[in-house]
Amino acid sequence: MAGDLVEIGAFMGGGTVKLAGYAGKHNRKVYVVDVFEPALDQTVSRGGMTAQTVYEAFLEGRSMWEVYQEATRDFNNIVTIHQDSKKVSFREQQQFIFGFIDGCHEESYVYSDFHLIWPHLVSGGVLGFHDFDYPDWEGVTRAVNLILAEYGDEIEETVEIPGVYDIRSLMLIKKPVISGGTTQLPHR
Repeated sequence: MAGDLVEIGAFMGGGTVKLAGYAGKHNRKVYVVDVFEPALDQTVSRGGMTAQTVYEAFLEGRSMWEVYQEATRDFNNIVTIHQDSKKVSFREQQQFIFGFIDGCHEESYVYSDFHLIWPHLVSGGVLGFHDFDYPDWEGVTRAVNLILAEYGDEIEETVEIPGVYDIRSLMLIKKPVISGGTTQLPHR
C-alpha cells in the first residue's frame, strides 16, 4: 500500500525510532509533529497533575528536543515538523498508511490532530490514539468518542490495544473506498 507514517507527539523519540525502523524497510518516511516543549501541555489529570509534570519527571531535567534529536539521529527517513500541530498542514497529495496521535491530551487538540491526519489516510490505513479511555486524560476519550460518532461511516473497524499501567490505544481502520459497486484499495 502507498503511504508514509505520521506521529503527532514524539515525546523523547522512542516510538519514532520504532516507526522509522519499520518504515525504512519499506522505503517510507515518518512525519513527526511536536513542539518539544513540555510546558505547553497543561492538561490536568484526574489526580490534579499536569501533563507537563509527567513529561518533566521522565526527562529528568533534560531538554525534550535534545533527547529526541539524540534518539533519532541515526535515521534519515524522519521528517520532523517542530511546530504546534494545530498550525500544521500537509500537501494535498500526502498519503499516510499509519498515523498515531499522542500529542497534547486536551480534547480540542486530539480532535484537531485527527482532522490533520484523516483526510490523508489511505483506505485500509490505520489511525491510533494513545491514552484512550484512560481516566487521567479524559479529553482524549471525549474527542475519540466524538470522532467515532461523526465518522463512524468511514471506519471499517476499531481495535483496542492494551498497554502498561492500564493505558490503552484505540486503532481506527479506514474503510476502503467504494466506487462503482466494487471495493478499491489505494494504489500499491
